[in-house]
Amino acid sequence: SSGINAEYRGVLREERAYILNIVKQIKKAGCNVLLIQKSILRDALSDLATHFFDKMKIMVVKDIEREDVDFLCKTLGCRPIASLDHFTSENLVSAEMVEEIQTGASKCVKITGMATPGKTCSIIIRGQTS
Repeated sequence: SSGINAEYRGVLREERAYILNIVKQIKKAGCNVLLIQKSILRDALSDLATHFFDKMKIMVVKDIEREDVDFLCKTLGCRPIASLDHFTSENLVSAEMVEEIQTGASKCVKITGMATPGKTCSIIIRGQTS
């Protein structure tokens, strides 16, 4: 029983080190806002990863629909990054402000002050159902 516990703790320690290393690489590239595509897996972002991003002051916007990724890339002037090898400062973009704003009962993320703004536009329309 104690061997299993020690083995389990070892696996948790390895997972913690692995996730922390990924978060440190993202921070090292100069990233302070991370947009993450919605995954077919239930949780693409673990609670532990969320904890490390919070500690390193990196805002995470998750569950972005796959169909929205192209629009966001055109708007922000960036490319999607699928591998940590490509997570470098040259592949990041800069904005003056990223904020989460309340729009009625829901929230949305507003990105303003793009250094190289894309040629896109977002219109948010709210309506009542009752």
